[in-house]
Amino acid sequence: MADGEKRAWIELSIILVTLTVYFLFIAFGRLDSVSLAVFALAGFLGFRRSKRRRNEVAYDERDRQIEKQALLCSLMAFYLFMLLFSVAAGMTNGWDRSVPLWLVVQIFWALSLVIWAVKALIVIVLYRRGVHA
Repeated sequence: MADGEKRAWIELSIILVTLTVYFLFIAFGRLDSVSLAVFALAGFLGFRRSKRRRNEVAYDERDRQIEKQALLCSLMAFYLFMLLFSVAAGMTNGWDRSVPLWLVVQIFWALSLVIWAVKALIVIVLYRRGVHA
């Protein structure tokens, strides 16, 4: 298994744990700034030290190409989801109503984590397909 694929699996597992903790807290707790703090603290699971071995190449051309394609696809999905959520919020609540800022921040961060999960899945699929080998 390539290092990029391993990193994608780790990212995906951390994102799933973070989103699970966040949605469990919302389901059994409350949806306000406290749930955002739990969301942020669960995100610290992603911090880890990386060990590099001597004479090891961090990225080659294939890895860079896979990362570029995955990032481009995930950013396109992010912009599409933000546009859809904006239009849906305007259609359901009316265009002249206000939305609490904490709700906008929570939706943004939860959506960004989903997009990073999409990126990790795309990286895994591209490595498994071996298209760039």
